[in-house]
Amino acid sequence: MGTRKTEKHNRTTIFSPLFERKWGVLGTFCIVLLLLFLAIYLVNPEPILKKIDALAGVSASPAPAPDALEVYVLDVGQGDCILLRTPGGKAMLVDAGEAIYAARIKRFLDGFGITRLDAVVAPLLSYLQSQNIGKPKYIFATHPHADHIGSMAELISAYEIGTFYLPDTPHTTESYLNMLEALERAHVRTKTVYAPGTLNLGDKDVSIRILSPFEGVDYNAEGMNNWSIVLRVQYGETSILLTGDAEAYAEGVMRANLKDQDLCATVLKLGHHGGSTSSTEAFLTAVSPEIAVVSAGAGNDYGHPHRETLALLAKYGIPLYRTDESGTIKIMLDGSGVSVETERE
Repeated sequence: MGTRKTEKHNRTTIFSPLFERKWGVLGTFCIVLLLLFLAIYLVNPEPILKKIDALAGVSASPAPAPDALEVYVLDVGQGDCILLRTPGGKAMLVDAGEAIYAARIKRFLDGFGITRLDAVVAPLLSYLQSQNIGKPKYIFATHPHADHIGSMAELISAYEIGTFYLPDTPHTTESYLNMLEALERAHVRTKTVYAPGTLNLGDKDVSIRILSPFEGVDYNAEGMNNWSIVLRVQYGETSILLTGDAEAYAEGVMRANLKDQDLCATVLKLGHHGGSTSSTEAFLTAVSPEIAVVSAGAGNDYGHPHRETLALLAKYGIPLYRTDESGTIKIMLDGSGVSVETERE
């Protein structure tokens, strides 16, 4: 009857003679190299990850500037986050959605190779990293609600920011206070804006006009949403109107102080996720968009976009693109026309 020998090694090290007899000098050498690699990775993983990306054909360098004005309405559930890339290579972020979407926004930005945002208007982060953008230089916070600035603090910490724009309306929410603390830590230049005004992104072919809020108007009585920064971004003969959560009151103020030609745009981003308190018929006819886009969460508790808004768009034959149905929406304004692509993760 044969016998079975069981060997138990409680504390064998990689340098023991027994190990070297079993695996040989080459095996020992490979194990040592692996341990060194792991140690280096734990101390500073970035160079190793970049090398892996290079071997895999993934470029960490900024993506080439687009041939058109590219506008990405990210799928961040019941919130807003919009990235603009200009033909001159500038990047601007408008709003940043809830904090739970920070990782998604960062992946999107990093995918473009973005390390700097030239301008930021409110916050959002994960979709940006998957697109290799370089530097988001401008960030706008349209207004201080969590569904627009929840991810902002993390974005501020992750990217170099040229200028941070926000409305002159203090707030006491945790998201807002976290955003202010992050701005202070990063020594980011902030600027409050009023209409009418302009923003110089540094791209001579792209013009940005600030259409709301107006100084001296009491928006507080009508709700925080009406403090939203409204921007009209134009490239050639094409343009997009970004309305934040502006509601009927703010729309009325704009119509009273601006000409219809100032509001007219190729694309309209519906205010307040397509709620019936925004995108009134008078405002919609003044803007006269070719298409509309809305950011809303699938199956959200608010019923956004509301059926009243959908009926109004149908009345005027305006096609609607929805993040809750199609995921992230890419709008390309080439100066003479508009095209749309959708992408669901």
